[in-house]
Amino acid sequence: YHRETSVSEYTPDELLARNHDIMFRYKKWHCSKQGDCGFILRVTAASGEQDDSFNIQLVIDPTCYPNDVHVHKDSILAENFHLALSVTDYDNKTFRDRPVTWYGKPRRDGTNKYWWWGAHRFYKRGEGQCSEGDTLRGGWFWGSTAKIRLVVYYLG
Repeated sequence: YHRETSVSEYTPDELLARNHDIMFRYKKWHCSKQGDCGFILRVTAASGEQDDSFNIQLVIDPTCYPNDVHVHKDSILAENFHLALSVTDYDNKTFRDRPVTWYGKPRRDGTNKYWWWGAHRFYKRGEGQCSEGDTLRGGWFWGSTAKIRLVVYYLG
């Protein structure tokens, strides 16, 4: 498998509540093209009222890529992707590779101010509240100002 980390880092609102592209760059030892190998994940934002609208898709159209980045669409397949988060929390501690693939889509908490993504809570303990019907009591509390890099594991 391969592990790639996003070029940029994001706050929870930047990552989850706006439409944007996330760039990944890497070097492939057997690639003869100039520039970096890479890929783009396109985020469709969760809208608050419609958190189910959240989506992440692999961009495979080469015309969507900057000139200095090329995609190896033959070796990168979205069905082989697993997502994780690398999070720097409010205490400036970094926690790598916290999985999110099997958690479904992120959503707002009961205050509609903060974010949850499975066991990941993007607020400090006591700031937010459980959503109605939520039974998950454990989890990680990162703070609403956490910095997040998306991590992708893939076969290829």
